[in-house]
Amino acid sequence: MMSTKVIFALDARIDLAPEEKQLMQLYKLGSLTVYSSENAKKHAGAVAGNLATGNLWGTAKAAVSAGMMALSLRCTLDSLTRGQHIECNDMSELLAAESAIVEACNTAKAYLQAAQTFNGQEEVYEI
Repeated sequence: MMSTKVIFALDARIDLAPEEKQLMQLYKLGSLTVYSSENAKKHAGAVAGNLATGNLWGTAKAAVSAGMMALSLRCTLDSLTRGQHIECNDMSELLAAESAIVEACNTAKAYLQAAQTFNGQEEVYEI
């Protein structure tokens, strides 16, 4: 049986220069979140709140929230270097996902540029 439903897919992957890969490993930047949708943030908060209740119902609700969080868009440097696959139900979701990926890539670039400036030098700021 074939479905007539159209699904839009977006695949994104960043290619890092060898120096950038080295910086990512040196400073352990792979798990760094470079984009998290509002839904992912909301569900992460719900997981913590439901687990804090300490009862069985709270734990069950936390499991549901964790599942919903997994369906929301969250990008890390590792996930972008491995490749991120996103499926969307309509064109507006696809455009929003594309915008999110561009934002994630810009954030990743900013983190890697900042990592290039680390040289162990101490800086003191007077306030």
